[in-house]
Amino acid sequence: MRNRYRLLALFLLLPVGSALANPDVTSREYKLMLHVAPFSYSTESATVTSLLDDAHNAIEHAINRSVSGLPWLEKQRDISFFDTQGSCELRRRGYSLRERVENGASEVALKFRSPDRYLSDFEDVSSDTPGAETKLESDVSANANEPFKVVYSHSTKAPNARTINKIEDVNVHFPEFHSHYGLDDDLALSLVGNLSVREHVYRGVEIDLGQHDAQISVTLWYQGIPSGSQKPLVAEISFKYEDVSADYTRKVVNRAKDSFEALKSLSGWVDSDSKTKTTFVYEYIPTFCQ
Repeated sequence: MRNRYRLLALFLLLPVGSALANPDVTSREYKLMLHVAPFSYSTESATVTSLLDDAHNAIEHAINRSVSGLPWLEKQRDISFFDTQGSCELRRRGYSLRERVENGASEVALKFRSPDRYLSDFEDVSSDTPGAETKLESDVSANANEPFKVVYSHSTKAPNARTINKIEDVNVHFPEFHSHYGLDDDLALSLVGNLSVREHVYRGVEIDLGQHDAQISVTLWYQGIPSGSQKPLVAEISFKYEDVSADYTRKVVNRAKDSFEALKSLSGWVDSDSKTKTTFVYEYIPTFCQ
């Protein structure tokens, strides 16, 4: 008993930061995969508008708050994921490495994902690269088996001038990842699934949640540069709201949940059996990680 009290006393004397860490989730994003059948490149804008009209009506009815704005094609960029072919050293550690190229400028992002907020926060994804940005985000999704699934992602995105082909390219941008895992600089990185994606992102519609507005996005992934009646590989609708102090009110989080449930009710659009975007890429060639 005496030893137990001594241990308790030592615990109470530990610095608050190390003993009672409470990671701030500064961004919350709700995501649903969509059926790709309604979409094609030639009618993309009209289909997105129709989807968001339905989302607008469903959300306003659910939360009795305004949904405003008009969708527009905000981003067109190329997306690639990299990992070690045959072993997927990044993925098996809970990581993904993504490169985005927009208007000739490259950006890399190293992301760790876990259902445990603390595990995610403890992974050091910091970067010394000028202009790098780090965040801890909760990703809320749903599928046929899990109606409300939460995963925490800790990620850093950084401007990039390197050709991504070796683990060295990860280690240079993210030195703490290198310090912790010690993967050899010369370990080759390959394009996951040998798949290059052209991403179209529509934004411009916002949900009034009260303390915060949530921005709705519709994301379409095509194989290569799309043309004609080409259909996307995957489609997603999401909305996000942020608070740098993570001081969310009860009303905001409840309205966000109700908005999410409203989107889930759009059964003609939402595909509850679809894979997430990253999972789709990793499973595009099923033997890539074998």
